[in-house]
Amino acid sequence: MRPARGFTLMELLVVLLIIGVLSTVALRTIDSTRDRGLFEQTSREMRQLVHAVTGNPELFANGQRVDFGFYGDMRRLPSDLRELVSNPTNSPNWRGPYLRREFTGDTAGYLYDGWGNPYTYDNATGTIASLGNGRYPITVKVADSIVHLTDNAVAGNIADADNAPPGELAPTIGVYIYHTNGDSLLHFTTPDRGGHYEFSPGTGRPVPVGGHKIKVVRPGGDSIVRWVTVVPRSRSVVDFRFSQPFRSYLMQVGAARPNDTTGFSISVVCIGAVDDTVSLLRWLVVPESAYMRELHISSPSGGVRNLIYPVGKGQGDTMQIDPPYLVRANAAEEVEFAFYEFYTEPGGPPSPESNIYGKSFRLLFNDGSEIDVTW
Repeated sequence: MRPARGFTLMELLVVLLIIGVLSTVALRTIDSTRDRGLFEQTSREMRQLVHAVTGNPELFANGQRVDFGFYGDMRRLPSDLRELVSNPTNSPNWRGPYLRREFTGDTAGYLYDGWGNPYTYDNATGTIASLGNGRYPITVKVADSIVHLTDNAVAGNIADADNAPPGELAPTIGVYIYHTNGDSLLHFTTPDRGGHYEFSPGTGRPVPVGGHKIKVVRPGGDSIVRWVTVVPRSRSVVDFRFSQPFRSYLMQVGAARPNDTTGFSISVVCIGAVDDTVSLLRWLVVPESAYMRELHISSPSGGVRNLIYPVGKGQGDTMQIDPPYLVRANAAEEVEFAFYEFYTEPGGPPSPESNIYGKSFRLLFNDGSEIDVTW
């Protein structure tokens, strides 16, 4: 058996070289593993920031997306990432904080990436960026395009119980769309004669993402409310159908009666099962050069209402009834509409009185009822 001998200098150098190589490989492996972990941590945090700004698209309730983040409440991108956890403007629409508590546990950690570098945020382009490990930066966008957050559309049709459009009543029907909180009005419009309404960039009324309330009001105060969830790059359809017809509530009873040489009266009843409210009249047909200046409305329960129009009402003109006058349902009572002071010029006196005897008139009421008068 040979006795053990010590390492030679050459052998010792070889051993040290091998140890050095192994150490270098180990350190690089450790650095690579650490970088990979920091990349994953930073990417996760950046996704949380994006969800805080524009909402998590995977959060649903009753089949509808419910989370639109800071933008859904404020209708703008934050000026600074700090707005995601505080409300420096004291806006009543702010409903934060929009980041999870564990993410903001140290009050400022959400502002820094895994390497300890501050995130770069550009609210003009909606981008959040990290320097990463210095060689591979990371950039995310809160939306494919800012326009997709702002310029969406909501449209639909409005009909009555008979599925009929409003026709001539269209200008008297209001369509309101409110911001997510339900109190701040975004836009107002009226339907066309066929009942179609639209809020969109093309109409100058774009709709931002979020959950919005839409309210349709017809004359007399009858209204319908719907909620719509608007997502990026969308066109939502929301239809409305009233439970009562738009037309044929009111009808004339008996013949027209002369008031004097300048006017006439008619008696009207509501044949529907629900009280009707008259808030406006429109002259659809009036003899040429005939402008009415006074309207008296009276009934046993409603009393007398005298309305004066300094500028006479002629062909196509509308007469506002404010406050509206109630006509009781089921023909419970007659309401008299007395039209006085027809003159040949809109300004009335001293122009001569208009000769309206034996001429034809047609009245349109706000509920869509039309009455023809010849006396």
